[in-house]
Amino acid sequence: MYSLFSKLIRNYTPSFFILFISMTLLCFGSDKKDAKVVEVEKVVLQDITQTVRLIGTIQAKRSTLLIAQTNGILDYIAHAGKKVAKGNVIAKLDNADLVNTYNLSVSAEKNNQEQYTRLIQLEISKLAKRQEVEDKKSQWIESQKALSAAKIEFDKTLFIAPFDGIVGVFKVREGVQVRTGDPVVNFYDPSELLVEFDIPAPILKQLNLVDDPAKNKMQRVIIEGQKVKVPHIQMMIDPDTHMSPAYVDFSCDNCVIGANIPLDLLVATRKNVLVIPYEAVFLRQGKTYVYCVKENRAKLTPVSLGIREKDKVEITSGLSEGDLIILRGQERLIPEGEVKIFEHSSAEKNSYA
Repeated sequence: MYSLFSKLIRNYTPSFFILFISMTLLCFGSDKKDAKVVEVEKVVLQDITQTVRLIGTIQAKRSTLLIAQTNGILDYIAHAGKKVAKGNVIAKLDNADLVNTYNLSVSAEKNNQEQYTRLIQLEISKLAKRQEVEDKKSQWIESQKALSAAKIEFDKTLFIAPFDGIVGVFKVREGVQVRTGDPVVNFYDPSELLVEFDIPAPILKQLNLVDDPAKNKMQRVIIEGQKVKVPHIQMMIDPDTHMSPAYVDFSCDNCVIGANIPLDLLVATRKNVLVIPYEAVFLRQGKTYVYCVKENRAKLTPVSLGIREKDKVEITSGLSEGDLIILRGQERLIPEGEVKIFEHSSAEKNSYA
């Protein structure tokens, strides 16, 4: 076999081989290629909304961190998770000096009041002079001032509930020495929640920030399927984050305060416009195209895009209502190439319905 092949190479010129290969390709490639099977979708008019996915944080609308205002040893009154009514004590600091000062001030004020009342009665009976009464009155007033100052300092040892709520986790263990300025415990009201989020500066410029509640034209976000109004968007960019803070009121049964939650910010809405699946669009030489099916051939069609909503996109020019576009597999197609539309079975059609 090898010797035969060598003999053919010696006896025939290169031009013969070129002619032989060309004839072979012509014979085997002359058959018409089968049409490409494609899946199509009809271009229709519908509404489309552009959204931007952001991450928010669930917070209690009323929440505070109680800070130590003096020194002392922490003593729990209400443990974490307990409901406490407004004005009740959550915890206290044991500070012997402040307690003694307060108790002494209470006793001194009470004694001076009793002595002043007794001298008034003696003055009526001519048994005490007016100057004695006035001196005791001055002492009583000074003791009241001292008691007031002592009570202010004593109240600094108490952590009082500022509203009806629930005690959070203590940041300091019971029995530990606490100093002025130390954070001690969170206190919050879980009945009213909000979601805080930040809007990037480039997106802020796309929003319609002229809110008109009377015409129901307020900015909205979608959280867990709920469309929620944004009461206010701050028209100021944080120089560190380059974002604008915003929030929305929110409620749910199983929310965890402090947890992150995804939300979709509504940026723009178009009604009754041409919309197609985004996967049907492809780039060629920096321009956007789709393939349309006309007379069983793939027609390369330039298109202009509008806003996008996840897997859908608005078409502003290039297509008309009712056009058939090829959904996928564009890399297998060539302009004007013959195509065959894939027909779904009855069972498939019913499953899509």
